[in-house]
Amino acid sequence: MSHDMTGHESSAAPTRGAYEERLPEAYIELLTLLEDMDVYVHQITQNWPKTERHGLAAAARQQVTALQRLTAVAWKRKSKSGALFDLDIELHVLKTIIRKAYRLGYINANRLEVWSRHAAEIGRRVGAWIKHESAKAKGCDL
Repeated sequence: MSHDMTGHESSAAPTRGAYEERLPEAYIELLTLLEDMDVYVHQITQNWPKTERHGLAAAARQQVTALQRLTAVAWKRKSKSGALFDLDIELHVLKTIIRKAYRLGYINANRLEVWSRHAAEIGRRVGAWIKHESAKAKGCDL
């Protein structure tokens, strides 16, 4: 008979699905979009030249990770405006990396379009979140 070394039942641990049920749908959708972009970035950067694996490719992957982290930070903070501002800035930086990858010939026009569409959709979601938080803050001042 095998035993869990921690002494806890493995079925007692909360699953991601159970955790996500308590989160707003818009937040879950944003996280899903970021995860989709993360997978896409990993797929396309694998085909980049070896010399860029620790350069631009790593920077692109790190930017997506930073977006995921800042999304969680913004969600957890009581005052979200600062984290949302940082999230918007990091998204802008990612867009510059996308354009640079295209100019250097690491991605073709189709990949530029797909990647830019991912970034634009995330930007729309972040912009809506900023607008929502701004309206909430103005409502409190009345």
